[in-house]
Amino acid sequence: MVSQKKAIDYDALAARLTHLDQPTTGAEPVAGDAAAAIGREFLLREYGTAEAIERAIVTPGRPRVGQRGGASPTVRARITHDEYAAMKQLEATTGRSQSDLVREAVHQLLVEHQRVS
Repeated sequence: MVSQKKAIDYDALAARLTHLDQPTTGAEPVAGDAAAAIGREFLLREYGTAEAIERAIVTPGRPRVGQRGGASPTVRARITHDEYAAMKQLEATTGRSQSDLVREAVHQLLVEHQRVS
């Protein structure tokens, strides 16, 4: 037996789901393994293959710095209000993040003191 998919009128569906005065009907609540299966089916329809899904998924959080695994070490410091204002100006003019600028400054200091090359 061949199953035929019913064509979905997406405009009508969007209109129904975006108007609070229109109750949603025909959809049963789904949770757990059933919801996960529906999600996988949806992603496969959208991306075509499991490999394409993996390429599209972005790992949450900040990217790692350096070649080692795990969380990157963090260095904290307090600076004066004037230095902070100058840092904000430098961020704006260079388009670089505060973290990137601080990493460069630390690296330059370590090079100057011949701790790294």
